[in-house]
Amino acid sequence: MNNNFIIENLLQQNEGVRLEFIAQTNIDVIAKSITAFINTQGGDLIVGIDDNKKVLGVEHSQKQSFAIQNALVDLIKPTAPISVQIITYKQKDVLLISVWEGAKKPYQYKGVIYNRIGQATKTTSPDKLSNLISQRKQADFHWERMPVLGAELIDLDTVEIKQTIKLYREYKRDAKIEDVEDFLIQVGLIQNGNITNACVVLFGINPIRFIPQSRIRLTLYPSKKSGNQFLDDKIFEGNIFKNIAGIFNYLDVIYGKSLSVGGVLRTDKSNYPVLALREGILNAVVHRDYNSIKGFLQLSIYSDRTEISNYGGLPKGITLADLKIEHHSILRNPDIAQICFIRKYIEMLGSGTLRMIKDCKENKFKVPVWKEKENTTTVTFPNVTHNRKNEGTTEGISKSIIAKVEGIIEGITEGVTEDVKNKIKKILLVLYKEGGVRTVDIEKRIDIPVKSVERYIKQLKDAGLIEFKGANRTGGYYLNKSIENRINK
Repeated sequence: MNNNFIIENLLQQNEGVRLEFIAQTNIDVIAKSITAFINTQGGDLIVGIDDNKKVLGVEHSQKQSFAIQNALVDLIKPTAPISVQIITYKQKDVLLISVWEGAKKPYQYKGVIYNRIGQATKTTSPDKLSNLISQRKQADFHWERMPVLGAELIDLDTVEIKQTIKLYREYKRDAKIEDVEDFLIQVGLIQNGNITNACVVLFGINPIRFIPQSRIRLTLYPSKKSGNQFLDDKIFEGNIFKNIAGIFNYLDVIYGKSLSVGGVLRTDKSNYPVLALREGILNAVVHRDYNSIKGFLQLSIYSDRTEISNYGGLPKGITLADLKIEHHSILRNPDIAQICFIRKYIEMLGSGTLRMIKDCKENKFKVPVWKEKENTTTVTFPNVTHNRKNEGTTEGISKSIIAKVEGIIEGITEGVTEDVKNKIKKILLVLYKEGGVRTVDIEKRIDIPVKSVERYIKQLKDAGLIEFKGANRTGGYYLNKSIENRINK
């Protein structure tokens, strides 16, 4: 995506607490302003545009970008997420440097603390320094940094942590990390010897053991309305990285791709706005309210739209209208956001909602719509629909197989109504199509009350037609092998 629209939007604003234009690449000037942004409200600094908004550009932009990024990361203490992007605007390269407001104030550059006052960068006065220290103390009592009782290093996914360490060393070249525990201490995910809530959400092997509200649910509905009948219903119970990978891998499956042929070349095009939907999911994962036991994140995919809903209203200071324009980011979970930035799940700080809108427009989808109700924030993607039909239990099954199933159940359905006989037949057909199905899954597929399903399942088990395989929590029902052979004969 061409991000020059971000520069266009910023040029429509005046320099202030969160925005500054600098004509040339003076690292000392840039570092002081960026430190001030982090200590104040975060913000954007554009290099290559002067105070009069004249676009001068930056020569050797790749080299300059690399040098500035490394200098800022090395010289500003403590370490903060700093994004440096090269953007071509009016045929000239400019550098967009973006930062969030810091969660570990005060930040300093070469031992000096700076903050923003209006459009000026100033050294911090004693009064303001006291305020920064107070903010730091308050941040230490944030939910993310609270200890998780009973959690130990053995409960963490060391593979994911080591991948994060590798990327952290690329980001911060002078990082000295002895081992996994030392890294977690350095980035604040172990506090006073205790593993924090943020650490478990990010790296837990089984995070729901400690934080059950960290689950993510993805549901496919056959129509425009929610209800008891699902085409699919998945629960993701891993850490953030496992959940994101699982959901992203599933998107192409449920939305599908379109094939187009031009000359001898064949191209596949996704049937959904990839960047926009992924950005929406990442925003929900990173910014959701994990603190409340009532917390949830729900992806609902209907026949006419896709919705992402998460518990927690917009942060104070942000309105629904702000999401459609250039706005500052207020982080609900700064520790989680920082690690996701290091992992490159977040490439540009801020402007996420604008890029979602632009991606939808460029790919000819309707723009997303945000709503806030009863402490729940929902983003809707109109006309982004799944590719699943509401298949009946007999879909794709030959008449001869259906007849064989009817013959098999004849002996155990004497004296019952046709309705009951039909429901028992449907259960067997579900197991024939997809073995390893649990009672709750059968209920969703054929829309029979779970108590009735349990009764019919017991009847089929007692008759020796089906069996349960696997552990109680992860296993499922299968056709008895002899019954399966009779059907396939």
